[in-house]
Amino acid sequence: MNIEEIKKDFPILENRNITYLDSGATTQKPTYVINKIDEFYKNHNANPHRGAYDLSIKATNQYENTRKKIANFIGAQYQEEIIFSKNATESLNLIAYSYGMENLKKDDEVVISIMEHHSNIVPWQKVTKKTASKLNYMYINNEFEIEDKEIEEKITDKTKIVGITHVSNVTRNH
Repeated sequence: MNIEEIKKDFPILENRNITYLDSGATTQKPTYVINKIDEFYKNHNANPHRGAYDLSIKATNQYENTRKKIANFIGAQYQEEIIFSKNATESLNLIAYSYGMENLKKDDEVVISIMEHHSNIVPWQKVTKKTASKLNYMYINNEFEIEDKEIEEKITDKTKIVGITHVSNVTRNH
């Protein structure tokens, strides 16, 4: 599948000559997702897990069925391993301030790349400072890649968390 075929699935991208790299802040939705959201709002919109009335029960079932589908899709052992959040920033803060604060100890290491958005830098700076663990950065080469040698040197037996972007807006102008 080429890029033009993929863009056809995303109404906002279809007739624009752009490459959208800000999904960490706002992810563009394909038509299928837009249609499912529209269907939910038209037919099931109520608070999941918050009521004993029919509409809330149906919303809860939709919500939990989505969790189950995602768990199956990514091969999670339990659907309870799937946690929904509003965005990447909220997810990263949740991981840093729950798992990180509870589990990182002195001399443990967190590794991130130098290309990270602040939402994946600031929480780890704060958590590693409070837990006396260490924050290590992987650096990029002139082609904006992290070389194997850098990975092998930075990720060690002391590394407890690796948080790295798939696509960085730091390199967008290059």
